[in-house]
Amino acid sequence: MSWREAVVKFITESETKSPKDNISLFRLLDPYFGHLKLHEINGKHIEQLIDTRQKQGVKNSTINKSLEKIRALFNLANKKWRVKCDPPYIKLLSTPRMRVRWITHNEASNLLKHLQEHTRVMAHFTLETGLREFNVTHLRWDQVDLAKGVVYIEGDDVLKDGKPYLVVLTDSAKEIIRSQIGKHHTFVFTYRGKPVKKAGTDSWRNGLEKAGITNFRWHDLRHTWASWHVQNGTPLEVLQELGGWKDIKSVQKYAHFNVDTLRGYAKGLGIVSGIETKKATMVSGF
Repeated sequence: MSWREAVVKFITESETKSPKDNISLFRLLDPYFGHLKLHEINGKHIEQLIDTRQKQGVKNSTINKSLEKIRALFNLANKKWRVKCDPPYIKLLSTPRMRVRWITHNEASNLLKHLQEHTRVMAHFTLETGLREFNVTHLRWDQVDLAKGVVYIEGDDVLKDGKPYLVVLTDSAKEIIRSQIGKHHTFVFTYRGKPVKKAGTDSWRNGLEKAGITNFRWHDLRHTWASWHVQNGTPLEVLQELGGWKDIKSVQKYAHFNVDTLRGYAKGLGIVSGIETKKATMVSGF
């Protein structure tokens, strides 16, 4: 069986909800394996893929997605399709720990005070909704339903690591949107009457400096929103839906913030009562 035949079979039989992701990934791998039979692919081909992608500046975590897909394909070929081939050994690359930088409510309030108006409303809206930067700067009026109190993120507005979802607006988020009515016929957030292309500009950086906040990116507003949710007791599965993440793994990095909930489960463990703990007696000669 050739690599391309295996890819077609893999995509056809795949039960993933995002077949386009599979197609895009295998299209990227075709220059490396498209001319080969499965039994011809070996460790050197995998090393060449890794080396080339790293030289292109691709992150290890992104390369790992390709490696995982290759392993999955060979696993099916061997166990389900009964194709005679010797799968190459594939070891995933090391990746840095996920960065989670967040600020407290007091720090956030102080930051908002030091931001220019057009940046402040977008930052405040992000803290209320957890929306990604692109979905804030490119938010259109046809995505907003103030009567229902929601924003729709779907179609081309869904980023590669997300999925279509509804953003439930808080009262503050609705007030922010109402304050933008009449400023532009298409986009919600503007600067001097024109759509905003990027939020993390000099205005943002100057505000951070004045507020005394360091090592904080615009995307960290989303981390802050998620961290506040978990600290407030929001279950990770609910947070996943609120934030539009595809995979529960994406929100597990916030699990350690929910100390009270974890403590509650820990206390729920039945402890045998009535047993006294005695100090160990030192025995001479040992």
